Amino acid sequence: MEAIGVDIGGSGVRVGRVDVSTGEVLGEILRRPHGGQEHCHSILGELVQLLERMPEGLPVGLGFPGVVKGTRVHTAPNLHPSWAGMDLAVALRRSNLSALNDADAAAEAERCLGAARGESGTVLTLTIGTGIGSAVHRKGVLVPNLELGLLPHPTRGGLIETHASGRARREEGLDLRAWAARFQEALDLYEGWLNPDLIVLAGGITESWEQWSDWLATRATLQRARFGADRKSTRLNS
Repeated sequence: MEAIGVDIGGSGVRVGRVDVSTGEVLGEILRRPHGGQEHCHSILGELVQLLERMPEGLPVGLGFPGVVKGTRVHTAPNLHPSWAGMDLAVALRRSNLSALNDADAAAEAERCLGAARGESGTVLTLTIGTGIGSAVHRKGVLVPNLELGLLPHPTRGGLIETHASGRARREEGLDLRAWAARFQEALDLYEGWLNPDLIVLAGGITESWEQWSDWLATRATLQRARFGADRKSTRLNS
């Protein structure tokens, strides 16, 4: 069975066809970058056009970087405030659309087909990008919309993701070792709070997993996500 996958991220939108039985991306991914604080109407308008380039009749699964209940956005911490309250199914004219927090969507993929498949204990999935997305499964059941990256950092001040996300690395010019030390602080906090059996890390930075994963230490088993950024994409300028 095929479906259309939509990823609304902190710096861009991606749309593509997916084989839901394997998680394989079928064909090219269409990409539309944005500046993070662009009004939702301009992004959604172009997203409607991208969806029109997909085959008709396929269900749509959408991941969004904030709290989502049903198909309505409740928070959008790294995007323009206009997203809050938006009904994504209505805005995109897709009655067959399902929406999840983006980290929750990634975690569900890993539970069903990826690194967390068959794990019956507590699984923490972290997505590293503009922020730090988080999702927890316990005995295969998702606890939705946790947003652990938005919790305060107990020693540095500000939010945990402010210091340990991929954006923090870019904006502060951290090399991989310095960033890994920052991220280790976040891992220590999450392990202390949740005591997971398995931690799965996802996001673009995991493409260089071999360069920094050995610098991390966890009590839980630590694994790279099976699914991540697909390099085969078509970039669409705004």
